[in-house]
Amino acid sequence: MAKNPEAAPRWQELGDAEQIGFLLKSLQHILRQNFDEALRKQEVELSFAQLVCLFNLHFEPGISGAQIARRAMVSAQTMNAALHALETDGYLGRGHHPDSRRADSWSLTKAGLAELERARTVGTTVFGRMLGSLGEGEVAAFANYLRRCISALDEDNEFVNAHLLEERPRTASTQRRQKAGVSSTRNV
Repeated sequence: MAKNPEAAPRWQELGDAEQIGFLLKSLQHILRQNFDEALRKQEVELSFAQLVCLFNLHFEPGISGAQIARRAMVSAQTMNAALHALETDGYLGRGHHPDSRRADSWSLTKAGLAELERARTVGTTVFGRMLGSLGEGEVAAFANYLRRCISALDEDNEFVNAHLLEERPRTASTQRRQKAGVSSTRNV
């Protein structure tokens, strides 16, 4: 909280719909701070770009650096530096990309997978703290709302449409609620 209450941002005087952008940016900022601090405490020496790189390569081995940069929402130069640093650290392997002579194909090594798992464990703790005050249904609804907002603003983004908006696997608790006739907000 600001030491001087009069120095509080005026955006707080806006209506809920107008505040959402500021709230999302504030959440992103504080989440990133907490995540970076938690990584440091656990001695996981990864930058945000490196972490996103490992995460993407875990789920889509062989994709190009340009594809990873777009998904990580960082510049190609930033991602190129991250890829080469990860390769130097032994976390990535590089090969020829099957679709482009100019692009490299990247994949995780065993060391890269182990470092990603360490980072994901840290992330799970931070995300748990962030969402701890919400119930399971609220978390599912929140994720659904965010997906729909992203889709509304970026409907041409193939990655968003193919990966973020796809129907999520149903958990056992979701299946129980549906059998009981309780509506779910998970569907987009």
